[in-house]
Amino acid sequence: MRQPNIHEVRENLAEYLAAAERGEEVLICRRNQPVARLVAIARPTGKPRPIGRAADAGTPLPATFWDPLPQALIEALGGHELAPTVPQAPAKRRATHPAQGVTGPR
Repeated sequence: MRQPNIHEVRENLAEYLAAAERGEEVLICRRNQPVARLVAIARPTGKPRPIGRAADAGTPLPATFWDPLPQALIEALGGHELAPTVPQAPAKRRATHPAQGVTGPR
């Protein structure tokens, strides 16, 4: 196990990272007192997780998944029943040129 001081690690960081990747443990010291340990992180061994909503992950949602929550649960969580909202387009604004005070098309 290597035990370099902070200054040496700063000067040769790539070397110590390579040592950690090879499985060595690097004990970083300040004034010859250990303060941190540099070790490699474990690489994922399985296949990567799917990106997205995982619709094809093989776990079907029950039909009741989208049902409204019981009122008692909503109140227990400190919330209030909200009416469903329909997204609205942002209001159109007229542009004003700051130097001339001219308004744009209406």
